[in-house]
Amino acid sequence: MAFHPCVEITVIGKWIFHSWCISYNIILDCSHEKITMNPLIFVSSTSAFFNLYQLQALYPWLATKYAANFPLAGWLNMACLLGMMVTAPFANRFARGFLPQRIIVSGLGCLGFLNIGVALSESVEILFIMRLLQGLVLPYVLTATMVMVGGASNESLRLQWVSCYVAGTILGSTLSRFYPAYSVDLLGWQGGFITSAGLLFLACFFVFRYTVRASVEVNVASEKKISYFQNFKRALTEKHLLVAYSIGFGLLYSQSAIFTVLGLSLSQPPLNQTSEEIGLLYLACLPALLAVFISPKLHKLERERTVGAFLVALLWSSVLLMGGHYNLILLGVTGFAISTYLMQTQTTRMISKARQVSVAFASGLYLSFYYAGGALGANISALSFYHWGWSGALFCVALVQILIIIFVIFVSVIAHKEAARYARVQ
Repeated sequence: MAFHPCVEITVIGKWIFHSWCISYNIILDCSHEKITMNPLIFVSSTSAFFNLYQLQALYPWLATKYAANFPLAGWLNMACLLGMMVTAPFANRFARGFLPQRIIVSGLGCLGFLNIGVALSESVEILFIMRLLQGLVLPYVLTATMVMVGGASNESLRLQWVSCYVAGTILGSTLSRFYPAYSVDLLGWQGGFITSAGLLFLACFFVFRYTVRASVEVNVASEKKISYFQNFKRALTEKHLLVAYSIGFGLLYSQSAIFTVLGLSLSQPPLNQTSEEIGLLYLACLPALLAVFISPKLHKLERERTVGAFLVALLWSSVLLMGGHYNLILLGVTGFAISTYLMQTQTTRMISKARQVSVAFASGLYLSFYYAGGALGANISALSFYHWGWSGALFCVALVQILIIIFVIFVSVIAHKEAARYARVQ
């Protein structure tokens, strides 16, 4: 099916407009406390995720510039996620004692320079190292942002800040796929990634100036010096954290796998799309910004099992649409993004309510599981697509999701029994 840019850009443009209206209303809330924190949380998560999936729509360039085949493209896509998996559990300990906004400013500055490194890389090895270093820095920015979310004074404010955080991840993830593909096709490899670095420096400057002018104060609670192993044990005793870790692993495994394979398949016959056209498709993720309005209402309904079953059904309905007509692929990407980001809203809320460990530690451990799933998803999906095509990649995703659903049910049953036993003792 031929690509019709005028029609698709018109449809996507309407979606972008409505999505931006929603995020604008959330960020610029009338409460003074929210005015202080919402822009910081939104800009920080957007800027961090802007680095995450920069190569997913660039397979035509990777094949031309670096002679990358499908498995190598999978490794390059997983490099950033691999770095995050390694660093995330320790980000809280290394950043302890520093204000979150200072960590964010420093982290965004480092990410800007690493984007320049990607622009200047002339070999696959250097490109892999630059992407890996991006992954090593990102957990500091995200953990500092989650510390801000965890400092909410009440549940209503927490839901608002979680919504801002997730809205930033949606916009940042979408831009990380779209902007490099668009700018690299327009300006070349170096020009595309140097302008990406410029956007990160602008975000860094915004956070710095905003924290100075708005006099942002974040309470950094003093933590008792407890060994990492003890914190790790405590985190694993909280059943709702275990559920969040497993769902987070499955979420990014699925998202990374599907979008990596989608980018590879779109560059092949019969569509033969360019990087710019592939990147444009990912703008269909932006309607998922509606999740930031829907998610607080879903939590108030307290029907998480029903909501979870609906989201899984929506996810697979959307994935099955991606194997057909181009317009069906567009619709499938939209539904897939909505389902995964709604799930992410729930897991982020669960992490922000950690009791036996600090939110920063729980967030770091969650990110480790989350990006371990993403790294494995990118690599395994590229290998399975290389050997067995689209159906092979879907089988791997389905197998992982089934195992996670069984684990979540098992943990939930144990938690219910423990709660009933505790009630009898009382």
